[in-house]
Amino acid sequence: MDINTPSDSPNELPEGLVLYRQTDIFTESSVPAGLLRDHCTKAGVWGLIQVAEGRLRYHVTDQRRTGAVSILAPDCAPGVVEPTILHCVEPLGPVRFLVQFYRDSPEPIPLCRHEEMARRENEHRAAVAASPDRLADGQS
Repeated sequence: MDINTPSDSPNELPEGLVLYRQTDIFTESSVPAGLLRDHCTKAGVWGLIQVAEGRLRYHVTDQRRTGAVSILAPDCAPGVVEPTILHCVEPLGPVRFLVQFYRDSPEPIPLCRHEEMARRENEHRAAVAASPDRLADGQS
């Protein structure tokens, strides 16, 4: 399976992906509102919805998929979240779950233009502050 191309509702992650982040544990009262409505991961980012207690409805709502609804529980396979595919979750009573995020490379996600500019500016300032010429000129 190509790790960057969504397929027909997979039930497991493609080989070679690396875990790079996971959420805190959510409950029926702490689940973020954004997870309760349609949302998706970025291109190349896969997710696993792991239920520790209770039950959670996982609904794939993307028009590129036939509507798939799964009831996730501790004794069943986790919910597989495909890159860019719309989905949502719904607690079915008391529940505890988390989401793990995977991608094909342990490399950091590229910075946006503004983050890159800030990184360069900070490096420049650090280099200027550490410059021996500054001390020779009597500057502090």
